[in-house]
Amino acid sequence: MKKRHYISVAPLLILAGLLSYRYYFVNPNADHNIVQKKLVDSFYVAFAAEDYSSIAGLMSNGNPQMVINVRHWYGEVISFYIKEIRRISSTEKKAVVSITSRRNNEQHVNTDYLVLIEGKNGWQISSYESDLDYKLPG
Repeated sequence: MKKRHYISVAPLLILAGLLSYRYYFVNPNADHNIVQKKLVDSFYVAFAAEDYSSIAGLMSNGNPQMVINVRHWYGEVISFYIKEIRRISSTEKKAVVSITSRRNNEQHVNTDYLVLIEGKNGWQISSYESDLDYKLPG
C-alpha cells in the first residue's frame, strides 16, 4: 500500500512545481519582474505608435533599426500581452510577448522575443526578434 501512495503523490508534486514555476518565476506581474514589465510596456506603447526615438532610448545600443525593419510589416497594432519574463542570468532576462495586429484586412497574432539586460543605466533591451513571417516584394 505504501508504494502506491508514493506513486500517487509524485504527479501532484510535479504539478505543484510546474505551477509555482509558471506563476512565480516567469509571471510578468511578479515583484521581481516589475521593472522589466514597465520597460516592455513602454517599448510596446512606442512600438504601436511607431515612436522610434522613444524605442531608441530603451535599447542598450540606442539603435532601433532592428525594430524598424520588422515594425513596418505588422500593420496596425491592436494589442499586446506579456506572456512571460524569464531570468536568463543575474543581469539578463527574456520577455515573450504576444502581439495582435491587423494587416491586409486580417487579424494576426505573432510572438516577439526581447532580451533585457541590466547595465549601468538600469534595464534596457539588447535584442528584439519576432516570429512574423514577412516576404519582400519581388
